[in-house]
Amino acid sequence: MRRLFHLLTAFVVFTLLCVPSVALGTTRALLVACSDFVTQEDLGAATSGNLHMVGSALISADIGLGNLHIEDGTIGTIDAFRAAIDDAFSHASEEDLSILYLCTHGVLSSSDDEQVYLLLGDGQTESPLSGTQLYDLVRDIQGEKLLIIDACYSGALIGRGQPEIGMLPGSRRTEPNALSPFLLDSSIHVLTSSSGSESSWYYDSEGLSSGAVSYFASALSSGLGLYGSPEADLSGDGAVSLPELHRYLSVAVPSSSCQLLSTRAANLLLPVSQGAMLYRPLMGFSYGTSLLSSDDPVLDFSFTVTRDKVSVQYRLVDFADGSWDWDNAKTFLDEGDDGSALFSAGRKMRTLSLDSAAAEDSGYLMLQVFSVMDNEIQLCSERLIAVQNELAEPSLSIRCRSDLRRPGLEELPIDVRLNVPAELTVSVHDAEGMLVRRLASSQLTRPSADGVSHLYWDGRDTQGTPVAGGAYTLTAEMRIGASRHKASCEIKVGF
Repeated sequence: MRRLFHLLTAFVVFTLLCVPSVALGTTRALLVACSDFVTQEDLGAATSGNLHMVGSALISADIGLGNLHIEDGTIGTIDAFRAAIDDAFSHASEEDLSILYLCTHGVLSSSDDEQVYLLLGDGQTESPLSGTQLYDLVRDIQGEKLLIIDACYSGALIGRGQPEIGMLPGSRRTEPNALSPFLLDSSIHVLTSSSGSESSWYYDSEGLSSGAVSYFASALSSGLGLYGSPEADLSGDGAVSLPELHRYLSVAVPSSSCQLLSTRAANLLLPVSQGAMLYRPLMGFSYGTSLLSSDDPVLDFSFTVTRDKVSVQYRLVDFADGSWDWDNAKTFLDEGDDGSALFSAGRKMRTLSLDSAAAEDSGYLMLQVFSVMDNEIQLCSERLIAVQNELAEPSLSIRCRSDLRRPGLEELPIDVRLNVPAELTVSVHDAEGMLVRRLASSQLTRPSADGVSHLYWDGRDTQGTPVAGGAYTLTAEMRIGASRHKASCEIKVGF
């Protein structure tokens, strides 16, 4: 049985009153959560909470209850997964969008292949699912396919941030894993909650009113408009494109690096909310720059309190020794409007000094903002903050393979190493110096276990067309204070 169905029945009346838009085809969604396992730790209520939030956001987007399929803890085999996919998407046409959200464990193989697998589990049976197997399950669905994978190490399924060769005991692998099969199909778009070497984190407080959910699912739902206006609508045009959603998640999910693999991301518009489905006491967050100077590490931000007698709690988490230091996070209450720690409704401007919290080893912090009301705690916003040491001697380098043989059919991993947080721009130029593609544009770097910013080029230009064979230059540029620093490397395409 679909155990989450009762969580959504409250929204049936709302849905029946709405007429789904079919101008661009029909949107269907299959939400799958695996929480009970034989060999791995159970995920408990976290996965059900994810389905509740994502499902609510999609219902608010008018996809229609009949087009939303829920499998909560019922999928333990690949055959069962295939049957659920066929049930949800068998009527899809070329004009339609099919969304598959999968929340489960991501596990590193204990064999010598060092692959990352998703683990299907129903409490009685469990089965590993590789990226190739997932591709085989969805490739025959007609129309556009968006796969959203919320799992540890999920980026490895699309070749993003795969575990380093030899990291597992007993491994005999000497070559990188096979390239992602999803590159071969331009109708499949894949969004993952983390890179191939990161965990996907969940709420760790029993007092949260929304229950246990992942940070990724929370931000994804907010981005699509679960609480009202879609926060991922960065252009303000009322729509959310897949690139907009990815950019939003890159800053709204500090704890892991969301990855996107899509050759035609700009052409895909996502279903967005037609009205708030859930309530949040703090809304409309606006942040100043997230790249601060160690000389004056002050963060300016604002938000709207939607009702009286709300308290605001902050939590600062330091990135130290290659990981987030949750155990030593600093938690404190805002003093409120008059020192009573309570706010009245209205717009609030805040300034947060990070003098005592700025990490000396990495320079990265995570800010989480919670509302506290009627003994309930709710996560309302997150932000990645970087504190740049103005006295550091800057160091920047870029490295990649010397060739990309099949433009459009494979990706070139690019490693940019820099010793301080910075806004990074990475560009591809042809032999005449003409700009071919901007891989990152003033993009805030993220913390990583290896201290490297990982980027990827699929050999396509800005229009998505595979480039012609020849010599190309990759250039990385960052700013430290008023000075700019550059590094470059040469590659050959098509040889």
